[in-house]
Amino acid sequence: MDETTRQKRFPWLKVALRVSVMLNLAALGVLGGIMTRAGDQGSFLRAAISALPSEDRRAFRQETRAIWRDARMQRGGPAGSASMIAALRAETFDADAFTQNLQQSQDRLMKISSEMHERIVARISAMSLDERRAYADALQEQLNARRMRARQRSDRPE
Repeated sequence: MDETTRQKRFPWLKVALRVSVMLNLAALGVLGGIMTRAGDQGSFLRAAISALPSEDRRAFRQETRAIWRDARMQRGGPAGSASMIAALRAETFDADAFTQNLQQSQDRLMKISSEMHERIVARISAMSLDERRAYADALQEQLNARRMRARQRSDRPE
């Protein structure tokens, strides 16, 4: 009797947990979309990296690889994804464990994004006025080229 009373006492809890999981998945999807390609014109970060001088771009990509490598090492390896799969396959769904794993994943992506932004800002801050102006011209060319490619894709008959 006590157990049924407890189940009836918080009927909204399961719904709240499911909504929380769905919102976390949606946020993760949005972040993934931003990081890979934000709209038809691509992400501004990609354009900003592409506009860097070749030496800086090469160095930035090496730094980025190091950021991703560190993030992979911190995620706990297969144990993190294994616990998510286990939560999904369990007889009783442990929404808290699943949500915690999603949140950790989202936090890692945000940390990676923040580190990349900090590095590109630091690189641009170290440029002279002439270098920044040349960079601004290159960035404008990148953005224009991306807009043109987006227009060409939208003009194609399907």
